[in-house]
Amino acid sequence: MTEERLNSLDGGGLFPRLQQRYGLRANPLEMETPFFPDAMRHHALEALRHLCGFGDMALLLTGAAGSGKSRLLAELVRSESSRVDFHRIPASALTSAQALVRDLKTIAKSGMGSDGNPRDLVYRFFKWSESRVRKGQRMVLLIDDADRAPVELLRLILSAYLASERGSSAVPVFSGSDNLVEMLALDDASTSVHQIHLRPLTKDEVVAYLEPRVHAAGGKTSELLSPVRVANIHALSQGSFSGLKRVTPGVWLDMVATSPAMRAQGLPWKRIGWPALALLLLAGSWWFVSRQYDESMAKESVKVPERVRKSITIGPQTEAVEPLPEAETLLTEAEAEPDAVQSVPEPEPEPEPEPEPGPVSVSVPAFTPENPEYFVPLEQVKAREGWTIQLVAGNLEQTALNIVERHSQLGEIVYTLGERQGQPWFMVFYGEFPTREAANEAVSDLPQELVSRSPWVRSIDSLQ
Repeated sequence: MTEERLNSLDGGGLFPRLQQRYGLRANPLEMETPFFPDAMRHHALEALRHLCGFGDMALLLTGAAGSGKSRLLAELVRSESSRVDFHRIPASALTSAQALVRDLKTIAKSGMGSDGNPRDLVYRFFKWSESRVRKGQRMVLLIDDADRAPVELLRLILSAYLASERGSSAVPVFSGSDNLVEMLALDDASTSVHQIHLRPLTKDEVVAYLEPRVHAAGGKTSELLSPVRVANIHALSQGSFSGLKRVTPGVWLDMVATSPAMRAQGLPWKRIGWPALALLLLAGSWWFVSRQYDESMAKESVKVPERVRKSITIGPQTEAVEPLPEAETLLTEAEAEPDAVQSVPEPEPEPEPEPEPGPVSVSVPAFTPENPEYFVPLEQVKAREGWTIQLVAGNLEQTALNIVERHSQLGEIVYTLGERQGQPWFMVFYGEFPTREAANEAVSDLPQELVSRSPWVRSIDSLQ
């Protein structure tokens, strides 16, 4: 069934028909709230919140068409606009480097100047954006449908960001299909770009998305979300949000033919109960009779061999002797004719395996912190007990130093160096608390700038 037919407006449109047939108060497929947290959407939102505020990496939000990327970015702007300065650059405006410079000049006004070629001006914009952090609000550039923009412009934006102070300059967020990975020439070893991928919905997640909306619209979930209809909706929509909105009305109005496999998957037991039960009883009785017959035939065909009594003559005597068990017979023959018995040599002991060589020690150059007053080695942090508060983490030491220097009045703030995916990983911690509750109470006493960034209360044992 085509999209035009499913969304046709003849005869008053599809929603009036749904309203008349199911008594719906509102269209459940037009409800933008509540935000759908399943299918890793909430995890993706939290990652965007943290990395937009504290991160030192460009962000890549990928997924198939209709997977909810624009909805996720809208929720990010709604929840974080009070502490992050968002600017959207549509892909339709990225027609040339000059057009990109015009958009950036609108954001920076006179801060980036006007003299120079377009490439230098883009680099100058990211250098200028570093000053926004010192004013208490970081800048984020949202580039939606980035896979439709010219490759050279996307790489220009990324290279200009990487040449700036990544921990404080404007963070570019590229949103589009998986083709963005190839367009930006990224590989698995890249640590300057963090990718967040949105996968399609499963059937259970389709139910989790539609169920609260059907409730809010006054519909019956047992009727609208029956197993057959859910399977049909999931197959036709391919697990995308746009597909759900397009095909669900047609499924609910029985405008879409259901495949035999889907009907068999969700067919109620009451329609096939008695015929299936009769077949089941017939198959069970046949199996029982067949097994009884096989067992009776097996008993008749098995015959126990008769024992044959043999006499063994030892030496010149002719007196018959009762047969001995097999082990005793062999022993008697060995005693009677010792020359006929060959001794079995003892097996040679196997050589002991050589010990494996011990680990080879490799000398690792010592790390010299730029601010030793606030630096604590990771082993000393692990030696603590209880709970702590992680304020920020990133690949660059400067990211940690920015937080430490701005909030040195806290007294118990320190930073340390760990490792993640073979790269250095700097973390800033505050305090040492006996319980999680004590750490959560301490969060509320932090400066508002840190509280708004959702600090992470974690146990010392969880540190790697």
